[in-house]
Amino acid sequence: MKSVKFLIAITSIIVNTIAAQAQQTKQMQQTPHTQQTKQIRQTQQPKNQLLELKKEKKKINVAFLIYDQVEAMDLNGPVDVFTKANAMDPTYYLYTVSASSKKLVPSEGGTIVMQSTYGFENAPQADILIVPGAAPEVIKSTSDSQPELLKWISNQNKNTKLTMSVCTGSLLLSKAGVLDGNKATTHYLALNLLKQNKKIETLEKVRFVEDGKLITTAGITSGLDGSLHVVELINGKEIADQIGKIMVYNRNGDLSFME
Repeated sequence: MKSVKFLIAITSIIVNTIAAQAQQTKQMQQTPHTQQTKQIRQTQQPKNQLLELKKEKKKINVAFLIYDQVEAMDLNGPVDVFTKANAMDPTYYLYTVSASSKKLVPSEGGTIVMQSTYGFENAPQADILIVPGAAPEVIKSTSDSQPELLKWISNQNKNTKLTMSVCTGSLLLSKAGVLDGNKATTHYLALNLLKQNKKIETLEKVRFVEDGKLITTAGITSGLDGSLHVVELINGKEIADQIGKIMVYNRNGDLSFME
């Protein structure tokens, strides 16, 4: 009799333990799934919104921010990618924006002098906003002396479908509060500066980071990776790969050469 009671007690403990473990497993499975679904929605939402514009045959506004001493490759790399994409599949309205379209804007070293399509006061709302970088000291002086630039970035970002930075352009997004609560990256020499914003989860040794509608790219040529990624989302992989080949750019290269 005692043996029977003992077996019943043991069986009860085992059953309860299995039930508890099953419940715990169910909860663990549901939580990651919910988080994963949320991440998928965050990632796909910008793509879906942009594809909807394309489906409706509406031009996708792509704004390139320019400012004094902007890094030429940071700017021209993405400009070239989207220009080539337009030649293959007319999708975008490409334009530059600076504080004033009436003033000339020199690139880094003053070798190229540009006149923007629009100023802050009359620029259309961007569907895709691209913020190129500059030397860290330029980013600091620009942030300190031009609060209107940070305000314009912040206001535009509220209604963009996608916002992308190139290189240290992420520091401008950080100063504008755009990256708060998100993952991001920047040029390896500016990672410590980005990490000063504790509201950002800074990632290293990656060409670009996509978090929701935000794409931050690492250093200079990584702007090509980010831009080609966006073109792939909207125009398809075949066109993005073709542009990469035309530019003689290896989209599949890793960062092992940096080590």
